[in-house]
Amino acid sequence: MSSPSLSSETRRVRHVELPEGQVNSAPRAIEDLYDDGLDVLTARRAMPPQVLQEVWSRVEAQSATTPWARPNEKMPVEDVELLGTDAPATPTYAAPRGVSLGDYLASAKRHAGEIEGIFGAAFPIVDQFAMLLGRFSGGRPVRVARAANGQFYSPCTLRRMTDGRQIGVHHDYHFGLPLYQELAPTIDTRTLISYVVTLQRPVAGGELHVYGVTPTTPHAPKMPNGFQWDLAAIESRYVQAALAYDVGDLFLLASGRCLHRVARVVGPLPRITLGGFLALDKAREQVLFWS
Repeated sequence: MSSPSLSSETRRVRHVELPEGQVNSAPRAIEDLYDDGLDVLTARRAMPPQVLQEVWSRVEAQSATTPWARPNEKMPVEDVELLGTDAPATPTYAAPRGVSLGDYLASAKRHAGEIEGIFGAAFPIVDQFAMLLGRFSGGRPVRVARAANGQFYSPCTLRRMTDGRQIGVHHDYHFGLPLYQELAPTIDTRTLISYVVTLQRPVAGGELHVYGVTPTTPHAPKMPNGFQWDLAAIESRYVQAALAYDVGDLFLLASGRCLHRVARVVGPLPRITLGGFLALDKAREQVLFWS
């Protein structure tokens, strides 16, 4: 963790790491993330590395012909490749305000079962995620989000980041986007939580950087255009945590609250992750997840 240059800007990044075999040690982590008592939870080897490696080996063997979606293609340094959707539940360079709800649901329908098919019946990945996230839910049921017409949202997406690719510094507070017009009124919108499991670690780079900067941090530095964050100033002025993940590791991040980025990938091995977002419902009785 770096030391900020200004003592007035020392909001800590609250990070808890669970060693392998200790995945049951933080049963209320999702509440803690919501209630601003925790920013990041890391659970080492929360999913079996051998299973994930075997799955990725099968995908990699066909990667040249795999129909990866590339919604950030026009910004080459952030050209993250996706499986499981071609219309993610986030802003992209192809759709800076996100897609419409109709387009999102149409994509979810086209790609329904795609990730499950990659993992196969022996490791039903959506059920596995529901069980894993349930270990941190305070006993609440964990379910894939559904639209008003009963259609399921995309449960999770596979992300591939090759040499030279990164994800720039941002918050993931997306509830104002048009595609959230149905979902947002039903959930607790104080923050949004990202859930991510690593399937392959790159040779170098690809770390998650989390900063002590929130949407309410006063005078957080931006570039002259008033839109992009001034990363150099953020790096010099605020506390950060730089976290590296290996195969099977899970992180839960209060991504709607904490400014964060993924460092540039270096080398021939891509950074491969699987995940999405989760939230408590408005009554705080269940956890919903989607991507």
